[in-house]
Amino acid sequence: MSSKLIEQWKEIEEDEFYRHFLKERENQDVTTSAVSQTLAVSEQLAKLTEGIHILDSELHKQVLENHDDLVSQATWVERLQTLLAGMHSQTQCVLSGVERLRARIMEPFHRMESHTLVLSRLHETSDLLRRIARLQQLSKKLQSCQDQVKAAALLNEIDQLSEDVDLSGLEILASDQAAVENHRTSVHKQAQSMLKAGLESLNHQKVTTAVLVFSNLGTLNVELTQALDTSISTLSKAILEALDIQTLTQVAASSETSKNRGAPGRVVMPSLGNISSFRSKLWAALENLFELSIYTRCSQVEVLHAVLLAQSSELGSRLAIPDEHKDMTEIFWSRVLKLLSQELISSAQSSTYMKQALEGEFPKLLRLYVDLSKRLTAAHNKALMETSSSDFTPEGGKQPYQLERELIAQFENAYLSRSVSRLLDPVDLMFSETKAPTHENVDGLVRTITSELSVSLVDETLSKTVSKNIGKAVRLFCIKCEQLIATGGDATQVIDIPSQAQSLNAAVANILHYLAGKLERVLNNMGATLAAGPASVVRDSLSGVDKLVTNHILTPLLASVGDAVEAILLTMHDEDYSIDEGGSTNSLYMKELQTFIGRAINLYLSPFDDQALVVKSSVIVATRCIDLFLRLASLIRPLGKGGILKLSSDFEKLELALQPLAGRQPPADLGWGKSLRTLRSLKTLIGLPASEVAASPAVGTALPHSLVLTALFSQAPPELLSPHQSAGWSVSRLSQWLDSHPAERDRLQLVGGSLQRYQQSVRQLGHAEFHPVYPVMVALLEAGMSLCVS
Repeated sequence: MSSKLIEQWKEIEEDEFYRHFLKERENQDVTTSAVSQTLAVSEQLAKLTEGIHILDSELHKQVLENHDDLVSQATWVERLQTLLAGMHSQTQCVLSGVERLRARIMEPFHRMESHTLVLSRLHETSDLLRRIARLQQLSKKLQSCQDQVKAAALLNEIDQLSEDVDLSGLEILASDQAAVENHRTSVHKQAQSMLKAGLESLNHQKVTTAVLVFSNLGTLNVELTQALDTSISTLSKAILEALDIQTLTQVAASSETSKNRGAPGRVVMPSLGNISSFRSKLWAALENLFELSIYTRCSQVEVLHAVLLAQSSELGSRLAIPDEHKDMTEIFWSRVLKLLSQELISSAQSSTYMKQALEGEFPKLLRLYVDLSKRLTAAHNKALMETSSSDFTPEGGKQPYQLERELIAQFENAYLSRSVSRLLDPVDLMFSETKAPTHENVDGLVRTITSELSVSLVDETLSKTVSKNIGKAVRLFCIKCEQLIATGGDATQVIDIPSQAQSLNAAVANILHYLAGKLERVLNNMGATLAAGPASVVRDSLSGVDKLVTNHILTPLLASVGDAVEAILLTMHDEDYSIDEGGSTNSLYMKELQTFIGRAINLYLSPFDDQALVVKSSVIVATRCIDLFLRLASLIRPLGKGGILKLSSDFEKLELALQPLAGRQPPADLGWGKSLRTLRSLKTLIGLPASEVAASPAVGTALPHSLVLTALFSQAPPELLSPHQSAGWSVSRLSQWLDSHPAERDRLQLVGGSLQRYQQSVRQLGHAEFHPVYPVMVALLEAGMSLCVS
């Protein structure tokens, strides 16, 4: 397109006059109005003529320039019209053929459709006639059928025949339908009566018949729900009657009301004198409720459930238990417990006397629950054995008729709170700052404990909780006694007569022993009636009694006794054991020791009633005394023939003096027997030659090598120093070192140091040989060290 043409088009598009004619046709009125307003008519005609001329010129030019293309397109348009005309004629031929084919097909189709409709109606009519004939036949059978189960089966079949067909309005069936409905009503009522009678008499046969009838009638689920709801409703009325405060107080307060009758409907509360009568009537009513009403209803549900399971197992899919009734007994039992809990709580909230009775005598209420649970469980197990059905066992192996304690936790918690007060308050009141409780105080506490345990025997869980409360009382008693125990020098002195503090401590220990003995007797008297768990809880609390007496009274006192014994034994080396024959065999320290032990037993230990516990503690002192005596006796040197006799006498006297401390049969685990064997074994070796001592079978078994080696120093020359002399220690220092080094290896190394020093001194002095006892001691040392290594 030339530049001149483009410019002409731009002028037309930009011209104010021509622009109005380039707009859409719907704006034509607006364009005309606008043109008439801008130019005069003559000017408008001139402009239009000029524009038309420009357009004609341009069209002429375009035709001239594109002449060939326009001619070619006109030719193709003509050819296209020819092709379209040919296709139109062919299409018309196809349509006429389709119409002829359609006419040939539709006629047999309509005939087939008509025949099919007639055939289906014939089938429906035939089926209807068969149903009518069968219904009439079943109706006749139903009239003559006397068996309720078979009659229900016939009614079930009639229902199935009428299921998908509307048979109403058929005169031929009117009389039969009326008879069937009458018979259905009669069978249903008879089945309901039979179910009620069967449940009341717990007759499995009647209940089974009723269940089968309901199953055939298709009303089993409804009837089961109705039966359970009826039982719950009946129980609710029975519970309300048993807990009716007005009924319970009318008789209890009859004497009051006869004198001064209240307004109509007024509840007369019992006076203090009639509370016992009110409570007795309340528990009689509750006992009757649990043992008769609730047990009867639960037993009926148990029978119903057993019948359902037995018939389901026998008939299979023909009798399916509804899902909501598969755990019928558990669901019913749960509903009963919740109903009971709600009514009990409601009654307690509405009546203070009811609340006091239920909380104060909670074990009675719990006993009713437990007895009911046991009876129902026994009935359940019996039914389980009779049915031999695994479906009768709850899922997860859970036992049926378990008590849901949280439902009565309100009353249990209140009872336990009062129980704790009854147990702890006497303990707080029986103690003073300077005196131990008396036997009468403890007897009162024991009577309370016995009473609490006895009433809790109805349930092991309650017994265990009450036992824990008893344990709290015992521990509080021990804490009070511990606060009363005297400490300090007055409580542990063993020089003067027993002080007031020691008398107080003995009284505290004795009253603790008295309490423990009384409680142990209570537990033994209850025997098997008290479960092992609660009994062990009480016994565990009593274990603290012996620990308290031992740790805070006996151990400090016997420590003082042990210190005094050790001080006396340390004077052993003041005796002269180097004497030859003819000297006295009596040692002053042994006489003093015998006197002191006898006085300690009579003054300080005999006041304790629990002598078995005293022996457990004093045997440790006796064992320590033997060990210390053997340690000190082995250090005696020189040892003459008279000294040997004197020392042997000390061995015998020591055993006799310590026997009261150890008792007749001391505990085997406290080391008394071992120390006594060591004492007797060493006594037999005193005065024997070193070679015989080394060859003794007691060495290494009853006698440690270190003790034998220390004793052999008495046969050695002065140059062979004793271990404490070689180390530059006193006898007391050596004893302390041996206490802190109980290992045999350490003690043998101490002895070995003395032998090495002697060996070095002999070599330095140039002696030709060692003393004869030295090789024996070296051999014993090597034997002892080899045992320590192995």
